[in-house]
Amino acid sequence: MRTQLLPAAHDDSFDTPGTDTARSAIALFRSPLTRMLLSSDGLTTTLLESWAGAALHVGDVTLRFVRPERAPRGAAALLGTDDDVLVRHSTLTDTRGRMWSWNQVVAGPAGDPALRRCLTDASAPLGPALRAAGAAGMGRTVVRAGLTPWPPEPREAAAFRTYRLWCGDDVLAAVHEVFNPAHVPADVREAA
Repeated sequence: MRTQLLPAAHDDSFDTPGTDTARSAIALFRSPLTRMLLSSDGLTTTLLESWAGAALHVGDVTLRFVRPERAPRGAAALLGTDDDVLVRHSTLTDTRGRMWSWNQVVAGPAGDPALRRCLTDASAPLGPALRAAGAAGMGRTVVRAGLTPWPPEPREAAAFRTYRLWCGDDVLAAVHEVFNPAHVPADVREAA
């Protein structure tokens, strides 16, 4: 695992049409396991570990602090901030080195310092780290889901979801997860 701080870059993965559109997109996936993963309010890591039948660990992590206009498009709006944001890219990988997900987390400057440290700590997946740090009342609101190119090569279609991560009444982060189509089926039905 390596962690590095990168300069600002622009990515447009957080544009959000809304929760009704996300629900409709999730319903089009053929695999009930994929639908469960995309719609779940539980910990992504726990679900993927169950699916993988093995523990997952954090792969390469990059961190950068950027002005909101340089953040992934739509992320600052999901957070409701005009302040600088932290952008974290990471992967979840199994013990055989197979990547299960590519993740992007964007967080604003506010919130509990212990929870904010979890965002910059690359030693554990984010969800379990937040839970261990005492995050109470964590929840998710999925605002976008569907198909997107799998970030590493080959660029085949992969299932994704974008959500607000809540801690109590506060939005802790905006999260974009893309799931490896080699493990998480991305087949969809035709829209009615």
